[in-house]
Amino acid sequence: MLQVQADDLDQLTPLFERYHGPLFGFLTRLNNGDQEVGQDLTQNVFLRVLKYRASFRAGLSFRAWLYQLARHAHADHWQRRRPAPIDLHDLEHTAAHGRAAQAHLTATDCAQSVQEALALLPPAQREILDLHRFQGFDYAEIGQMLGCSEGAARVKAHRALEALRTLYFR
Repeated sequence: MLQVQADDLDQLTPLFERYHGPLFGFLTRLNNGDQEVGQDLTQNVFLRVLKYRASFRAGLSFRAWLYQLARHAHADHWQRRRPAPIDLHDLEHTAAHGRAAQAHLTATDCAQSVQEALALLPPAQREILDLHRFQGFDYAEIGQMLGCSEGAARVKAHRALEALRTLYFR
């Protein structure tokens, strides 16, 4: 990244090749499996890498900086779209249908069930679980991205996991 920062833009290719897959998965999961949005946002993140390359600080984790850009791209995308507020009655109704459907699932459908429960979580909770469980960030890195302490990131992750358990096991 330091070479990209020094205007050697050919060095962006190895960064793209290394990070586009995990970043695409992260952004797709944040968008409830919408691969088209995930792809668009992944491209947007790498455009932001070029645009904001001067803001990268040597000695800090490039991966954490990249995912911070991804979080901002995701937030900007949804801020432009302004989805309608979630009606709690509809959420309970959706969760009730999910519970009824779960009774018929086999063990091989377990991963799909977790994804459905994840989709019911608020975006901030889904994001922190994805960063830790799927992307492998530790709580210190997550705290840095969220602008909070490592302990606060642990608490947020614990609460998100409890909310997921509640939705999944209802």
